[in-house]
Amino acid sequence: MRKSEDGMRITWIGLWVNLLLGLIKTLAGWSLGSKALIADGMHSLLDLLSDIAVLLGLSMARRPEDENHHFGHHKFVSLAKFFIGGILIVFSISLVVSSLLDFRSGAGVAPVAGSAACVAIVSILVKEALFWWTRGVAKRLHSDLLMANAWHHRMDSISSVGVAVALLGVWLGGVDWAFLDGAVTLVLGCYLVFEAAKIFLRACSDLLDAAPEREVIEDLREHILPTPGALAYHDFRVRRVGDVYEIDLHLQVDPKITVEKGHQVAREVKLRLCEQHPEVSKVLVHVEPANPEHLLKRGISGAGVVLYTDKV
Repeated sequence: MRKSEDGMRITWIGLWVNLLLGLIKTLAGWSLGSKALIADGMHSLLDLLSDIAVLLGLSMARRPEDENHHFGHHKFVSLAKFFIGGILIVFSISLVVSSLLDFRSGAGVAPVAGSAACVAIVSILVKEALFWWTRGVAKRLHSDLLMANAWHHRMDSISSVGVAVALLGVWLGGVDWAFLDGAVTLVLGCYLVFEAAKIFLRACSDLLDAAPEREVIEDLREHILPTPGALAYHDFRVRRVGDVYEIDLHLQVDPKITVEKGHQVAREVKLRLCEQHPEVSKVLVHVEPANPEHLLKRGISGAGVVLYTDKV
């Protein structure tokens, strides 16, 4: 619950910052006659959709299982991440396209006072601070959703960079330097397309129950065999659901012990996994006797020998 509260708090801060910056940049652009600054302000206001999606995703993930969602609501986080990734891709591609059109047509940003550039610079500093703050919380909580929103903050700051460079170029060198807007936006837009695609594809993988990275799987399964009574296991599977992991496996124990004892071994395996990895939400353990017909080749024995390497 504490993790969810931290995520909600930083997202609410981001929402109010986006609202304030959006209004300031839009009003400043309107009063100074800067269309670029107005567009940048509208982008900040559009970021409110991303913050709202994150808040909804985190809020829904906190809800327990019900009659319609037997496995909980954690996939709402993946759905929100999918939505944010899609927005990032669309906007980053639009940055690249608009910069290319500027180069081709020779269009530039209208000359404005240097104070308009100062507004854009302030926006850059605020959004970069919000990016690093949100990124730190996302890494601490292992939250892909918050990390996606952090990159949305970074996109807003990069958008402001293009506006600030263009305004400063016009202010210091005249309209002949207005091409800097397109040049900066093109380079940074291409970088953002790459980052946005990673967020979007990761969300797709989560929604399709793709396995996490091999390093994650290895880190999780190393806690099974050290558990007293765990002789072997197979069919170890992991999937990411929102910002948490769900695990299921077939655990093999001494066939001579009681059902209650076997259940206790399985319970210890589950406790070890959950204690060592707070990001693990559920562990389903199927207990089997470790006799010849159950010691399958697609598993790992207590001797540490991999009997089947294609899937564990």
